[in-house]
Order: sequence, then C-alpha cells, then structure tokens
Amino acid sequence: MVTLLNRKKLTPEEKVDLTIAMVDTCIRISADGIRDQDKTINDEKLMEKLRTRITLNKRCHHEV
Repeated sequence: MVTLLNRKKLTPEEKVDLTIAMVDTCIRISADGIRDQDKTINDEKLMEKLRTRITLNKRCHHEV
C-alpha cells in the first residue's frame, strides 16, 4: 500500500477503501485488547465495550 501512495494520487474510491481498511484494523486491535483484558468475554459484551471505547475516543478527540 505504501508504494501505491508514493506512485500516484489516490482516486476517491481508493481513499474510501483505504479508510475502511484502516478503521477495520483499529477495531480489530481494540477488540484484541479487550479480549486480552477479559479472556471469558462473550461477543455481545465485547461489542458493547468496543462501542463505549470508540464513543469515548470520539468525545476526547473533539474536546482537544
């Protein structure tokens, strides 16, 4: 992907695809962190904690 960024300007579609991939990666990393803290967490509780973490992060970002 880095070579793609260096060689040409991204099309709008490529920018969207890259953004989606980045968000998916961030969510996966956050979910892994939550699972590391609680090995017995079920999917429903994991999604709830992910939503809370993302919402808190958005609030903190806008306050800065």
